[in-house]
Amino acid sequence: MTAVKFPQGNYTDGQVLFNKGDIAERFYMIQQGSVKMVDPDTGTNIAELTAGDSFGEQAILSGGVRSASAVAKGDVTCLEITTDVLKRMLAQEPGLITPTFQALLLQLYMRNAIAGKNGMFHL
Repeated sequence: MTAVKFPQGNYTDGQVLFNKGDIAERFYMIQQGSVKMVDPDTGTNIAELTAGDSFGEQAILSGGVRSASAVAKGDVTCLEITTDVLKRMLAQEPGLITPTFQALLLQLYMRNAIAGKNGMFHL
């Protein structure tokens, strides 16, 4: 498999990475800093994610739109994986499909289980 270098995004405090309702074209892996997931309709903070967390994968996997807004809290650095790059990687290495989706689904399941204890649901 050819090595893939993912673009890196740098964001400052309060900068919006994406808005609720935006078409999903990429997902993010936080390398440094933290990101708040916010419902702009209610002003509710849904979750705060930190280095090592990923977000936005649910919308790109379903080909949908963002169900929350993502806002940088302090300085943030993320790897940004576009839908096209993910599809190319999986086409070149079909053996990655099952472990990749299992890992993403497990992460979503764990977030939702934790958030459910607090009456929230990770989007």
